Amino acid sequence: MSIISSTASPLGAIAGATEPTRPRGRWSGRIKLVVGLLIVGTYVVLALLAPWLTSHDPTDQDILNALQPPSPEHPLGTDEAGRDELARLLYGARIDLPIAFLVTVLPCLLGTALGVVCGYLGGWFDAMVMRVSDLLQAFPTYILMIVLVFSLGHGVRSLLIAFTVVGWVVYARLVRTEVLRIREAGYITAAVTAGFRTPRIIVRHVLPNTLRQTLIYLTSDLVFAVTALAAFSFLGFGIQQPTPEWGAMTAAAQPYMTTNMSLTVLPGLVITVLALGFALLGDGLQDRRGAR
Repeated sequence: MSIISSTASPLGAIAGATEPTRPRGRWSGRIKLVVGLLIVGTYVVLALLAPWLTSHDPTDQDILNALQPPSPEHPLGTDEAGRDELARLLYGARIDLPIAFLVTVLPCLLGTALGVVCGYLGGWFDAMVMRVSDLLQAFPTYILMIVLVFSLGHGVRSLLIAFTVVGWVVYARLVRTEVLRIREAGYITAAVTAGFRTPRIIVRHVLPNTLRQTLIYLTSDLVFAVTALAAFSFLGFGIQQPTPEWGAMTAAAQPYMTTNMSLTVLPGLVITVLALGFALLGDGLQDRRGAR
């Protein structure tokens, strides 16, 4: 028995050492990615199919049928102006999703471009951009955005400008840090030695190696975009009634909290689930990146 155990133990150790193991973070990240994609994908499909999923116009008012309970004609009832609640929720996705995407992507593009140039070239331009970013970060984010939106007026244009002015800073600093890390890498040095022009090096060698971390932050930033957009509309600084926007719908339903709570709960629930989907996407990407 002692001979068998002494010979079997090393073999077992070797077998255990050579058996491939998958990091838990990769499986966890995959589950989060799948769930997040299912949630966000469902919202996108519902937004695209909204005209076929309901026959009601989300802005048509019918005061005589205001605050009606759910019925076959109005599956989720009607709001304070007699508008179909299901239609407004579905068409709200056609408003909130594109705006949330734009107010996230525009700062990402601007910040990524500035971060790559600052990190790779440095010099006075880098110093100037970093001082401007320090100045913007000195102000509370929400207060600065409210001031900008209030100064520019209501509407989508004001939201795009406010989110871009405030949001590019994080992307610029994030990308700049990544560029500073890879600027002295061997393949960058080889490209410079080969005589490649700076724009080609940036586009083909530097930028692709910074996109992964940027994409992770982009998906997480979508959570802020969705909630902030709803908050601005709730406060009256964003999309105005009668446009079917979830934050504005929640604000308009406040007086009816005690008599028709669903008018407030349903838009809030829709916002929460969408934010959860984007959060799962960001966490899933981060987990898979850390597992590699």
